[in-house]
Amino acid sequence: MIIGIGNDIVDISRIDLKLSERILTEEEKTNKAKVTHEYLAGRFALKESFFKALGTGLNGHSFKDISFLNREDGSLYIKIHKYHMAKFGTYNFVHATLSHDKFAMANTILEKEQGKIFIAIGTNLGDRENNIKKAIKELEYISKIVKISSIIETKPYGKTDQPDFLNCVVEIDTKLPPDKLMETLLEIEKKLGRVRTEKWGPRIIDLDILFYGNLVIRNELLTVPHYDFQNRDFFINPMKEIAPNFVHPILLKKIDEF
Repeated sequence: MIIGIGNDIVDISRIDLKLSERILTEEEKTNKAKVTHEYLAGRFALKESFFKALGTGLNGHSFKDISFLNREDGSLYIKIHKYHMAKFGTYNFVHATLSHDKFAMANTILEKEQGKIFIAIGTNLGDRENNIKKAIKELEYISKIVKISSIIETKPYGKTDQPDFLNCVVEIDTKLPPDKLMETLLEIEKKLGRVRTEKWGPRIIDLDILFYGNLVIRNELLTVPHYDFQNRDFFINPMKEIAPNFVHPILLKKIDEF
């Protein structure tokens, strides 16, 4: 379902490079060898189109809440530093295009696809199977469960002198925006008895957002997609079972290709 559409056109010849301090994030400045009039006009148009798609315009927002970046192959993606609700609800996919001639012409579409939000569950303390059942039950209170992978047993990652884990991945559909979803997952962990004492240490329950549609989010609370997804078989194998054709939004690889 389309949540919002935004378009914007910027006359490249009228762009003042001094605007870069207001418009560009530090990451956008370093993403390009040199900030040109064309590059700045393109980012300006993209950000205006994004805020128009939200249905709010720039009101209450900052150009630096988002970065439009290029992958190694030159393709475009958006990195969200501060998620803003759209006028018509949450979105889990952003599609943006940009073209240039004398003008920078940008288009952004915000979309809410059912499901496509993936939560990893892990546990290596206590009654592990029951821990997973409890976690899934808690997820049912805040979302619609779309798919649940098989439960697999895996060796510890990072810190190996601890019990083996049980892991699975759950696909959910929820109206919670990503930051609120993460806060809720942390509350569920606490409710189920998790106490954080050491990195990669034993835990009664661990809940991670692997993907929130195709959104790329980086802030103090969230790193989505999961920063180390491609190196963790206990994420990849359950995902292959329930969503083999889902595409990693940064690496542009289907899960089945990992």
